[in-house]
Amino acid sequence: MQKIQIKNLTWIDITDPSHSDIDYLRSLDFHPVVLNELKYPTLRPKVEQYDNYLYMVLHFPIYHPKEKTSKSMEVDFLITKYALITVRYGKIQPLQEFWKKCENGNTEPDFYNSSASLLYYMIQELNKFSFRQMDHITEKVEKLEKEIFGTRRPQNEEKLVQDISVVRRDVLDFRRTIKPQDTILNSLRIRGVEFFGRITEPYFNDIIGDHMRVWEQLDSHKETIESLQQANDSMVSNRTNRIMKIITLFAVIVFPLTLLAALFGMNTHFMPIVGMKHDFWIILGIMVVGTILMLILFKKKRWL
Repeated sequence: MQKIQIKNLTWIDITDPSHSDIDYLRSLDFHPVVLNELKYPTLRPKVEQYDNYLYMVLHFPIYHPKEKTSKSMEVDFLITKYALITVRYGKIQPLQEFWKKCENGNTEPDFYNSSASLLYYMIQELNKFSFRQMDHITEKVEKLEKEIFGTRRPQNEEKLVQDISVVRRDVLDFRRTIKPQDTILNSLRIRGVEFFGRITEPYFNDIIGDHMRVWEQLDSHKETIESLQQANDSMVSNRTNRIMKIITLFAVIVFPLTLLAALFGMNTHFMPIVGMKHDFWIILGIMVVGTILMLILFKKKRWL
């Protein structure tokens, strides 16, 4: 647990709360049900209003390069009039950066008005971090677009399909993390205004606006990657159809030639051409002429 005093505001940050941390929060008169929930991560976000504080749970996506996907990181907020307590389970880079900024005094002029302003700038930093987390998705989408619509198709199409699936999973995990917070942030605006007063409403409106911008960009990535997958599937399907077309035409050409060869290979007493001078070359010529005629026919029918 670490604590920082910013003029008339207090920020307490707790990482992986221990029994002593819970006992300290109990001495600050927080409800036992809330304290019990702080012991372990919570699966769903929420906001609850008590007499002297607000309790809120939010989740933010953190990208894991090794697993190539985004995972949800939880931050719990206990918000009183002039104190903000954050409880997190593991390291969260934007909170650590924001802590250093507060220690160095690199804050906005209205930062010290109330814990509502502190909460606003803190969530603003977390939303900015979410934007940065989407940079790798943007880069991957642009790379996939160049590979799919480039002048030369990649040789390993299976890898291309796999790369598209990995990006789709990452977008899905990102959306799954932040989607449930739509209603939570709207509830925060209502309860925050009731708790802090009408003067703080612009803070909560701006928090919702930042969240919507993150969501809209993520939704744009979702539509783009789905369109790229459809385009790639169409190209793969067209290529497969062309291959099947060539194989079919080859089979159509070979079948009569095989039939002709089988006829002349029959063990009968009388066989035309067989036994004549240059009979082999005559039969071979018939086959060649037949092949050329079929190719001309396919060309006129535009099957080639």
